[in-house]
Amino acid sequence: MICHNSVGYDAQIKDLLIKSAFNMNENEVDVWMKYQYNPQHMFCFWQDDKITSCLQVTKRTMMFLDRQIRVSVIGMAATLPDYRQRKQFSYLLDAAISQATYNDLLTITYTNMPKLFEAKSFQHISNTKEYWIGAPLCRSGNPFHIKQKAENLYPLYFQFMQYFDGSILLSEDEFDQLIQYHQNLGKSIVTITNEDKQPKGFAIYSTKDKQAHVETLIYFDSQAIQDLLSYISINNEVTSILISESERFDKLFPFHFPRMDKKLMVRLNNYKLFDKFSNTNVRNAKAAYELLEKPTWNHFQ
Repeated sequence: MICHNSVGYDAQIKDLLIKSAFNMNENEVDVWMKYQYNPQHMFCFWQDDKITSCLQVTKRTMMFLDRQIRVSVIGMAATLPDYRQRKQFSYLLDAAISQATYNDLLTITYTNMPKLFEAKSFQHISNTKEYWIGAPLCRSGNPFHIKQKAENLYPLYFQFMQYFDGSILLSEDEFDQLIQYHQNLGKSIVTITNEDKQPKGFAIYSTKDKQAHVETLIYFDSQAIQDLLSYISINNEVTSILISESERFDKLFPFHFPRMDKKLMVRLNNYKLFDKFSNTNVRNAKAAYELLEKPTWNHFQ
């Protein structure tokens, strides 16, 4: 049986994640439950009188053709080990798609398993790229341009997002919630400034075993990137950075070849409604994204 929410079953969801989400420890599950969990949009598969699988969908605002639309974002998903290989995730995804078809123009996800989503009419739109850069190549910037105390970051984020289309635009409350989530996971959030101490970007990253992992990077010029890398390389031997397909890091690091990470998969839920919205005649997500004149950036959801 599938239930379209998990209201009243928070303890079961937490227990399921602890037993199933092997990439998260118990503290990380606690933080996710506090800042990311939304029982109203958690689809649950029930079997043997318990929740055996779950799939959370987040509702977001996306700028598309410079107008606002509502989209569904496929997020946390987990299945108890003893109940895997039973297509429970597929059934939950069907339920989420069915609901989104009547409410949201698009459903999006970042995934390492595109085949699962292609079977549900999702299409591959773009890739996430990951650069790995050794410390000796990270010292051309000025580490003194980095401030550890991050304040009032939303205006920087909002300004940065004006360069993109087909991209989620968080409200200030949604943005602050995500910042709190990352802070409570123990990640570093720093502001990048220029010579006049004016902010020109910010970054969110984690460190472990002399390796830094930059998950979110907002910047307005290449010098900001170099300053950040110079700062991080003081205490780390290598830095990885996740970027969108359209960002040209090859100009800074021409001899580095990025690893392709997760794929952005998008489903056009209702082409008739999309035609009314866009005054076009498209029939799938790829055709919809071909209408855009700006690049996309969806790495902060």
